[in-house]
Amino acid sequence: MKSVKLILIPILFLGAVALIKAQDIPPTTTLVYPGTDGKLVYVADSLGNKIPDFSNAGYKGGGVPIPYVANKVTVWPVLGDNSANIQAAIDKVSALPLDASGFRGAVLLKMGTYELEKPITIKASGVVLRGEGMSEIGTILIGKIPKDRQAYGRGGLVNISGPKAIAPQEDTKQIITDKYVPVGARSFNVASAKGFKVGDKILVRRIGNQDWIKEIGEDSISAGRNKWRPFNITYDRVIVDIKGNTITTDVTIFTAVDARWGGGEILKYTDERIEQSGIENLRGISEYNPSVRQKTYGNMDRDKLDPKFQYQGEEYFSDENHVSNFIVISNAKNVWIRNISALHFATSVIQSNAGSKWITVQDCESWEPVSQRWGGRRFIYQMNGQLCLVQRCFSQKGRHSFVLQNAEASGNVFLNCEAVNPYSTSEPHNHWVNGVLYDNVKAPLTARYWDYIIGWAGANIVFWNCEGDFLVQSPPTAKNYSFGHIGINAVIFNAGLQDLKKPNGHVESMDYHVTPKSLYLTQLKERLGIEAVMNVITEGQSWK
Repeated sequence: MKSVKLILIPILFLGAVALIKAQDIPPTTTLVYPGTDGKLVYVADSLGNKIPDFSNAGYKGGGVPIPYVANKVTVWPVLGDNSANIQAAIDKVSALPLDASGFRGAVLLKMGTYELEKPITIKASGVVLRGEGMSEIGTILIGKIPKDRQAYGRGGLVNISGPKAIAPQEDTKQIITDKYVPVGARSFNVASAKGFKVGDKILVRRIGNQDWIKEIGEDSISAGRNKWRPFNITYDRVIVDIKGNTITTDVTIFTAVDARWGGGEILKYTDERIEQSGIENLRGISEYNPSVRQKTYGNMDRDKLDPKFQYQGEEYFSDENHVSNFIVISNAKNVWIRNISALHFATSVIQSNAGSKWITVQDCESWEPVSQRWGGRRFIYQMNGQLCLVQRCFSQKGRHSFVLQNAEASGNVFLNCEAVNPYSTSEPHNHWVNGVLYDNVKAPLTARYWDYIIGWAGANIVFWNCEGDFLVQSPPTAKNYSFGHIGINAVIFNAGLQDLKKPNGHVESMDYHVTPKSLYLTQLKERLGIEAVMNVITEGQSWK
């Protein structure tokens, strides 16, 4: 018997080791997974729709390191209002000629505290605003309580804002002749490609007519004023190949072009947006009145404001007569925001508006927002442009910490971000946000039908290896996905809002992360090589 035991024990031990090793290997998904050659395999549905390539998100289209731009003007803090001094320095650098790399230079704000009574704005390409640190002993911009709130409008304490938006050239329009161009496609046919060439900047318009509005159920909302009207989704693209009348663009589309709903078209545009500008290494603080407080949490995103949906808690600072936004980006592309900390802003720490493109926001922090805790507040990192990358960013006490609004918000990626003590979910929030990737994000997440006010908030949204409670629902004509999610397939916010009878999204591998660890970084490696990945990650940022 002893000899039998001596034989069985190592066999059982080896079996246990094999079992542990098998459990340590992350599973794969059925829709995108590493093939036998190590490259990702994408499985399309019957119409050809597949998980899109998100790797074009970020500065210069992804995979390009953020540059260091030489200091040209140095500013020291003075007593009182510093806004005129800083604006004068920005304007001085803005008047310098562009160098071969498209830069004019940086304005260096020396360590210290700068009170600001007016917003400051970068209005020209190639200008960087740089501080000497994002901590309490770095460069600190304090937005004073405004004497005139209209002075800020919808802008921020600091703005990167070009004077002109893109101008569509309607006379170049060509109809897309395909009956159906699926999600994830980059090529399509047009009536005539004769007037186009490789390198042209074009708008790809995905038309949504009244039949489509009816198909997705947004024509019969009980509150008539909230019924959707037909609208187009516009994708900002560059032509990379032309063969006959077949055009290939640099980036996929994120909502299918369907002849039943009006088809699509392409046209050239004139681009006068500013570019190659950044803000880095500083802290922003919004001054507020600490005597303004309340105990009610607000409606917590519920669809009724009666008292039963408002509950009492500890008293908190709720003043809203102060600077709402820290950094706002408009009419700009190839922009970066990095190493920024922010305290007490009511709405957004960083907001990119529709018309912005190829933006990287990284290594930023938001602490202790000051506002009431209900609708329209605490949209901390709000990416409403296209092909934006937000990575390694942190939000405390936000509501919609990592959020997007409206259909032009597409191709954006949130990577390795975290929301702690949130008062609501991170999510596509409004009117068919499409083609967004949440990759290794720790936060409560939703991609769903919001309510009769908002309707279908997001389409073709992908959650990849995220952590936290979540809810995924799929609208007609599109899909939303969750892969490798660790958390409860439910939601702890908005319980009075969501219509849980809507179709569930595609969910795979709950409570187990999948391989590859990061979809965005793996797609970036396959498109541009390992060097591109190394250009955008930090030491210790796991991605394989």
